[in-house]
Amino acid sequence: MDNQRLAYGFVGRILIAASLLVVACATAMAQSGSAPQISPRAVTLAGTVSVRELSASAVNRQTPQMRQDPEPIEAPLRDVQISPPSKEMFEKLPLATEPNAGVARHIPFWQIDGFTGITLGSEAAVGGNGSLPTQGLAVHDDIVAEIVNFSLQFFKTDGTPLTNPIRNTAFFLAEGFILVAPQVFFDPKSKRWYFLDNISPPGAPPGAFTGGIRLAVSQTADPLGTYFIYHVRVNSDDLPGCGGEDCWPGYPHGGYDTSAFFISTRLSTCFPGCLVANAVYVLSKSQLEAGLNMGDVARFILDGDAFVQPSVPAPHEPFEPANGGTEYLMRASSSGHVGVIAISNTREMNRAPGSLRLLSVDVSTEPYEKAVVPSAQPDIVGPTCASHGVTSAPSLDARFSEFQATIQKADGNLYGVLPFASKDGNGFARDVLAWFILRPTLTRTRSLTANIVKQGYVVPPDGYSLIYPAIAVNRAGKGLIGFTVSNPDANAPAGFPSAALIEFAGFPRGNIIITGQGATSYDQLAACLSPGPGGVAPWGDYGAATIDAATGFPYLGNEYIPDPAVFPRTANGNWGTFITQVAPAR
Repeated sequence: MDNQRLAYGFVGRILIAASLLVVACATAMAQSGSAPQISPRAVTLAGTVSVRELSASAVNRQTPQMRQDPEPIEAPLRDVQISPPSKEMFEKLPLATEPNAGVARHIPFWQIDGFTGITLGSEAAVGGNGSLPTQGLAVHDDIVAEIVNFSLQFFKTDGTPLTNPIRNTAFFLAEGFILVAPQVFFDPKSKRWYFLDNISPPGAPPGAFTGGIRLAVSQTADPLGTYFIYHVRVNSDDLPGCGGEDCWPGYPHGGYDTSAFFISTRLSTCFPGCLVANAVYVLSKSQLEAGLNMGDVARFILDGDAFVQPSVPAPHEPFEPANGGTEYLMRASSSGHVGVIAISNTREMNRAPGSLRLLSVDVSTEPYEKAVVPSAQPDIVGPTCASHGVTSAPSLDARFSEFQATIQKADGNLYGVLPFASKDGNGFARDVLAWFILRPTLTRTRSLTANIVKQGYVVPPDGYSLIYPAIAVNRAGKGLIGFTVSNPDANAPAGFPSAALIEFAGFPRGNIIITGQGATSYDQLAACLSPGPGGVAPWGDYGAATIDAATGFPYLGNEYIPDPAVFPRTANGNWGTFITQVAPAR
């Protein structure tokens, strides 16, 4: 495959490796606390739905079958480079291998398992037409909830389907709308499931979006039971850039603390650009879980164009009690900087939402490019692209050099990982990973600081790309980073787009393990029709990672290309999702 094509959007810069273990202080003073705008009656109860009834309905009828998956391929991708603490300037990656001395004790895994989750074929059974498999994943007590752009489904952790595929528009009571950015969470404290997505009407002109955000909250701990379905109006018609109408809420992401549920979103007048502002909405968890129409919603507007990601606590990690309850969020502010945001006084969300305060601070980090490049896959043209006269396989779109998946909070620290553009030792343009552990501190006088605990890179061997990373850690900070891996060589392990992971034990270590081996190249209608040789294939917007609080097992959700002989492709494409389960050693 022509490497010049892979340089599309590439911004190559030298990397100056920062110390991994040195505690780095924030480089900017925290802002004075800002108060929210209060939006009355912005959240309304749209109705209730039963998962069991939706699964059994005629429009969703499909006989559940055991997934006929081969055993996950635990083929190691060796010679992974993980950056060391150093002040030396490097002209290019890969960096030297990180020494093991003086770092957290290695805890090996004793079993890796997994299964194919939602595929384009199963989604087509409920009317899916090739929508991107942006993944949401939550697991509790051996039940897996997976949601992608068009459908959701529940499984046992051995892969046995508990429901048929369910259309998202039916689940969210949003028939006739478009839903494109789903997530799902299980809160082990309140024992409730939360599903989140944005909605917009098809063909809505810029500046005239009449959609919003849908939020589903289970009435009990039963994931197959009844849900309250809420409509969240973004109330952005007061912002100058929105032209007197509510802007479109793109890429909504959720998080929660003991009292509130947080939704961050990018308010725009067109997709995917035309950004007006980033916003964070704060909702009362007690009212949501009681099925009440919301009295008041707190809205914060943030500067900058970086995605804002709320945090979710690791299992058994206590909610932050300081300053009346505090939620922490993160964003990739710019190359070499990460932002930390604190929203405090959240326990007053019911009584005095106007008393909440937001502070933010930027932290100097190791350098990373605020850019990504399309990732290579083997140049094997599938039938969809071939039918449109395309003669080269598309590259995979890595989308954004941002924290794409949920930020994890464990032992008082924040964990995040993002992809960024680099070159390998042969000058091949590809995406690698940067990871960060930060320690936020909010004083009683509401002064916010954030220190770097550790940071580093994950760099695969030459030729490989890593995209859509997501991290899940337990309270001790040990877990996994999951991602999609690919290579232009069809004969290389994980050359075809595959699901993979690397262990995280205070830092990434060991080899990359392929859990869902791709069977062929990605072949998707939108990629075939995009400009350029072979096009750049949409590859969702993010992966997912979580830990089952009941068992302590980490789970990953990543896109890959399943075997078409087992999971038939459709006329529009051949993507699939792979759910990886890893049982830690006792």
